[in-house]
Amino acid sequence: MKLEDIVLVKEHVKGRTLKYLSTLDDFLMIHGRRKEDSMVFAGQLVMQMASTLHDDGKWIALLFSENKSVEARFCTGESQLRDFLGGRFEEVNVKTMFDESLCNACCLDKVISLGMRMDGSTNTKFMFSYKPVDAKFEQGEVLHNFNGSDYKVIEKLSADNLLLMEQRSGNFTVAIGAGMYMRYPKGEEPTEDNAMICLEWNHGVYLGNTPSQFDFSDIRQRYGEIEPVETIQDFRQKLVEQYEALKRITRNPIIPDNVKKEAENALYDRFMTARDDTFSDKLQDGAYDKGFITNSRVQKEVAR
Repeated sequence: MKLEDIVLVKEHVKGRTLKYLSTLDDFLMIHGRRKEDSMVFAGQLVMQMASTLHDDGKWIALLFSENKSVEARFCTGESQLRDFLGGRFEEVNVKTMFDESLCNACCLDKVISLGMRMDGSTNTKFMFSYKPVDAKFEQGEVLHNFNGSDYKVIEKLSADNLLLMEQRSGNFTVAIGAGMYMRYPKGEEPTEDNAMICLEWNHGVYLGNTPSQFDFSDIRQRYGEIEPVETIQDFRQKLVEQYEALKRITRNPIIPDNVKKEAENALYDRFMTARDDTFSDKLQDGAYDKGFITNSRVQKEVAR
C-alpha cells in the first residue's frame, strides 16, 4: 500500500469526532452508498477525492444529518499522516478520538511499517535499513523526500549536486551529495508495501524563495561541474536553460504566487522579457552575447 492510497477520515457525530484511516473502496462502501447509492455519485466522489492529492488543505465533506457529517481526503505524505494522527487537524473544544477499530488493517500495517505509533509519534524501537538506488536525475523531475516534502529539480549541477525547489514553500536548496535511497524495516526484505524510495542529501545550502536575488552563475561555479563554454552556441544554450528553468517556476500552479512573481522579475532582470518569442528573437539577434567574453574569461581562470 502506498501512502497516497490512505484516506484520512473525520466523522463528526453529535459534538464529537472520530478519526480513522480507510481506503477509497471502504470509504465509498461505508459513506458513499449511505449518502447516495448510485454510480454517478460514486464517480463524482472519486473525482473530488482525487483533487485533494493536489491541495494539502482540501477536505471533501458529506452531510448526512444535522448531527452527523464526514470529512475525508487522501494522504499526501508521511508528515501529513503524522499530523493527522497527532491531532493537528482537530477542532478546538471538540472531543476527538482515534478509533483503531474503524481503521482498515492495511492502513494500520502501513503506519507501523513507517516506524510510527498511532498517535503520530516515532517508534524509537523501530529500525530502518537504507539501500542506495541508482538515479540519473533530470531537470523538471519531482522527487519525494523522507521528510514528506516534494522537490522539483530546477537544475542538475553535477552528478550528485542538485538545485531543488520545495513545492509547497517555493524555497530553493542546493542539495550536495544527493542520492535516492530505499528505506524498509530492518531485518525484512523490501517489498512494495514496506519500502519507500526517496531523495536524501549529505548537506544543503538553503537559498530562500526569492530567485531574482540568486546568482545562478556563482551557484554553478561553486557546486556544479565546470563545463567549458567554448562557442557562442554553447553560451546561448546555457541562457536557454536558465530562461526555461525560471519560466517553469512561473507556470507551476503549486508554487506560491510570491515565488512565481520573483521568478518573473528575474526573467525581466536577466533577459528583459518573459515572452518566449521575444526571448528567442533577442537570443538570435545577439542581445545577450555581451556576457560571452566575460564568461569565457571566468572559465579560463577556473581552469588554471
